[in-house]
Amino acid sequence: MRGASSRARRLALGALSAGCAAGLAACGGGGAGGSSTEAVAWVATGASVTEPGTAVTPVDLLTRTKSSAVSVGSLPSAMALTRSGRDLLVVSQGDDTLSEIDLATDAVVHSVHVGVEPDAVAVAPGGTGGAGIALVANLDSDSVTPVDLGTWRARPPIPVGTEPDAVAVDASSATLGTVFVADFGSNEVTPIDLEKLQAGAPLPVGPEPDVLVVAGASVLVGNFGDDTVTPIGASTLQVSPPVALPFDPTGAAAVASGSTVWFCGGSAITALSLRGLVVGTPITLPGVAEAIAANPSGTEAYVAQQDGVLVPVDLGTKIVGRPIHLGGHPSAVVLARG
Repeated sequence: MRGASSRARRLALGALSAGCAAGLAACGGGGAGGSSTEAVAWVATGASVTEPGTAVTPVDLLTRTKSSAVSVGSLPSAMALTRSGRDLLVVSQGDDTLSEIDLATDAVVHSVHVGVEPDAVAVAPGGTGGAGIALVANLDSDSVTPVDLGTWRARPPIPVGTEPDAVAVDASSATLGTVFVADFGSNEVTPIDLEKLQAGAPLPVGPEPDVLVVAGASVLVGNFGDDTVTPIGASTLQVSPPVALPFDPTGAAAVASGSTVWFCGGSAITALSLRGLVVGTPITLPGVAEAIAANPSGTEAYVAQQDGVLVPVDLGTKIVGRPIHLGGHPSAVVLARG
């Protein structure tokens, strides 16, 4: 999953239009309709260079209320669930750490230093006791740090391209699988062999790749620089022609069926059907979107906006629900079971 530090740099330079919003399931009274099987949305609310926060905030999706924020470190920018789903990983740009929150207690139980300005994290199979391996993309050291989640020890960093700011894992093969890293500064995606923890030849994509998502047999790369998506074969590593989006992508969420991926960007979200790579009609949001999560059934999306709110969207009726006000500068959203 990706963070927002590359865009945070643009924010510091005055490019405020690159912010974003997050959505969550609502319960009646202007909500998105239906109830989510994922009862809690975790939102990173601190990724702003001018106002650096230190916490991530849990939000009860049924009552639309936020709980006490959990302090993890300066500028939390990206999150991912562990393989068990019982813990949440958070990378913090300001102090170069990866932290683990126990979702049963909301306590930080582990923390380890990684590379410089970590901006994305994903979890892969492996690790001591099968606990998994966290892959952390370090924007300012042009590397990916593997962290064994069984021992909480960082392994030697893996060099990749310039300014890596998104990471995704394809674990569908018989081996451990492949990690894909978006290199924002060099307009490439670097594949990493999980078994060898070794980078392969970089794959050329569009300008400023900023979003990665694995869906079915494809890896979809959202290119912030030209409002496109570049499809890559997850096993073949074949790069296909780009598909135009109606906005500059800042986040993506795949539904469990693997048939559809929802992208957010600008003040809208839109669906990309993997059958024919057809882009749907955009759904307009009340603010600028930074990150998106969707429930497994693909009925609801939850969009994090730059203006400090979480917005629910019913993906069936296309109705946008009432925003939930969180404050801060949201950069990532993850759904977890209560």
